[in-house]
Amino acid sequence: MNRRQRRKHRTGEFQELGFDLKFSTPAAWTDAQQLAFWNAMIDEVEKRGLSVGGSSGETWDVFVTAASHASVTPDERQAISDILRLERPDAIMH
Repeated sequence: MNRRQRRKHRTGEFQELGFDLKFSTPAAWTDAQQLAFWNAMIDEVEKRGLSVGGSSGETWDVFVTAASHASVTPDERQAISDILRLERPDAIMH
C-alpha cells in the first residue's frame, strides 16, 4: 500500500491504538456511587485527551483511545491504570 492508502485504512504509521480496561466495583456500591465513580473516571480520561467507551455497572469492560487521530501512549495507559490501582483500591482490575 502507498502512503495515502495506509492513511485511509489507518495502517502502518497511521494506526490508532488504544487499550481494553476491565475491572469490577464493589457489589455493595449504590447507583449513586457507581455514577460518581464513572464521572470521575471520565474526567480523568478526558483530562489526558483520551476517550473511553464500553459497558459499565458492577463489572466494567471499556476501551480507552485517543480523542484525536493518534494512539494512546504507554505513559497515558499507565496513568489510567494507576488511577484505578492507587486512588480506587476497592475497584478490582481483571
